[in-house]
Amino acid sequence: MIFAVVSVFLSVNICLNIIWFGTSCLATAWLTYVWLVGLTGTSLFILGAITGLVFAPIFPLSFAFFNQRLNVKPMLLGFLLCGTALGAMTLNKIAGKPYK
Repeated sequence: MIFAVVSVFLSVNICLNIIWFGTSCLATAWLTYVWLVGLTGTSLFILGAITGLVFAPIFPLSFAFFNQRLNVKPMLLGFLLCGTALGAMTLNKIAGKPYK
């Protein structure tokens, strides 16, 4: 919801740049916690919640970015992305070792 309001005032490119900068800061925080502080249940919960907040706006903003740059219908783009995700999950399932 935050970036839905922010995207009214800023362009999609600026919003995506803000999110990708936040993602790189989040990766640095994960590395710091894993290597220096150590993970506990509480720190995993907090970092997982922040990860969800950072990654959630990327999907709809990428739809907006493609819609601005290309003359495509968002529904067709959604089908394309869902198909590629299904293919990636299927490939991982075929190539992965089953747990025993």
